[in-house]
Amino acid sequence: MFEKELDRVKHSLRQRLDTGLPYTSLQSIIDRSDVHASVRAYLQAEARWWIHEEQAIRKSNSRFDTLADAMRSVLSEVDDLLYQHARFDNEELTATIDAAVKTRLNFLCRPRTTLKWFVFRGEPTKPLYEILLRLDYLTDHAYLLQGLRQWAMSRGSEASTNEILSVVEFERIIERIDNEAILDLSQEEFVHLLDGLYAFFAEADPDLPPESVPTESVIIFLDDKGAVPLSQALERMLYREELRTLTRSKLIEVIDGVIASIDAEPPSPLQELVTQEADLRSADVFDDTAVPSADDLLRRRMSSFDAAVDADQRSKFLRKLFGGDHEEYESVLRRVVGCTDWREAAGMVDRYFAKKGIDPDSSTAMEFAQALHRSFA
Repeated sequence: MFEKELDRVKHSLRQRLDTGLPYTSLQSIIDRSDVHASVRAYLQAEARWWIHEEQAIRKSNSRFDTLADAMRSVLSEVDDLLYQHARFDNEELTATIDAAVKTRLNFLCRPRTTLKWFVFRGEPTKPLYEILLRLDYLTDHAYLLQGLRQWAMSRGSEASTNEILSVVEFERIIERIDNEAILDLSQEEFVHLLDGLYAFFAEADPDLPPESVPTESVIIFLDDKGAVPLSQALERMLYREELRTLTRSKLIEVIDGVIASIDAEPPSPLQELVTQEADLRSADVFDDTAVPSADDLLRRRMSSFDAAVDADQRSKFLRKLFGGDHEEYESVLRRVVGCTDWREAAGMVDRYFAKKGIDPDSSTAMEFAQALHRSFA
């Protein structure tokens, strides 16, 4: 996802850092004010990781007592010199830039998940020292990084370079730090957590409307935070109203709406009756008289839908949304993709769900609607 935007940022960085020489020194990159601070930090942390690997190699060689005081002093100076003279060949610089940009966007969109993946790389445990080294690669969501460092410092004498932390415990610590930090935030303050994401897309996609980001990026962010009611509200707006981009003010409006719906009083019997009658009227509208689009458009959309849905998803849709009725599944699918535009198609999907008593916010219903929405892109 967002491959076009990632490629644009990577290409710009490669051009700026292309010296035409076999090597590019770390110091020359650090001195570049036109290179984003997150990229400079990533490259600096990569050089420190190289030194960490060199230290591990030394320690593994039992022929020399590298822990002797005199050796430790000299080797510390050597490590400082290695860092000062670190350099990247062209291939390594390109690969590291690409990793820096992709990691940053992932961290902006899904901080909790990215931290777990980036630090542990699929391993069940990590030494605390290595965890702290990995944190140095990242700069965004500073409150999370600082919270983790403060937690490590609070370990006091118990902590050491050899202390081991499990990925499960790490996840719990991140969740606690994150929840405590955002618990008392106002809606406006919560939206400020996305400032880095807005800045990234301002550079990465000049075609976006001013001060906006792709709605999907915010949905991912909210899912990562566990803010499911908010992410679902945005998903509905994305596939029903084609809200493809999102400003800060619009996001605050959505948050306010979701909070209001959660806090709202239960509807009166009259309101429930009106809702039921509206559902019945909707059900009546969903019939077999919808006029399909041109055959070629229908085939293209059907092909797009089929390509986006695998066998397991298709089986789930058939079972949970259509009661195993293949004919109804095909009939509804053809009528929906035959609509003039997505707005009309979304209305038809909603009416079908109402007719069948299907919760439109259920994961299967939304997955089905999103797959249909992609066929109209």
